[in-house]
Amino acid sequence: MAAKVSQQSRPTPPPTRQSVAVVDATDRRLIELLRTDARRSVSDLAIDANISRANAYQRLTRLKDSGAIRRFTVDVDHRFLGDTITAFVFVDIDQHAWRTVADQLTQLPGVEYVALTTGTFDLMLLVRAADMETLRDVVLERLQSMPEVRSTQTSFVLEELQR
Repeated sequence: MAAKVSQQSRPTPPPTRQSVAVVDATDRRLIELLRTDARRSVSDLAIDANISRANAYQRLTRLKDSGAIRRFTVDVDHRFLGDTITAFVFVDIDQHAWRTVADQLTQLPGVEYVALTTGTFDLMLLVRAADMETLRDVVLERLQSMPEVRSTQTSFVLEELQR
């Protein structure tokens, strides 16, 4: 199955309560249309959202400027790129080091996504690798060698389903 991938970039900081943009049903429709095809023209978006082209353009600009739309991505089947192994790696860390560790984890090879979580583990990573040896290197050699990392647990993805 194909999975959504974004270009390697620094994560956008989460919005603060004051910076959260209010979106209406038309904004949500534009976003949904872009999720199915981010290369759609503004004219096509306007037609499908039943609004004028100028209104669609203004709304898209506002959504991008406010951070509601952070970036446009490409849907990639990672098998074609040679990444045949996908895993979620759950990480337990020293509590005082979460900011530093989270930033370091985004730099590890194959790490596509890092999330702070609640529960048994502090962080969840989505890791893609060409083979088991590459994943082993990321988890055992790089991740577990970080002094702030207490433990890890890896779960392999058997299949990815698209919405």
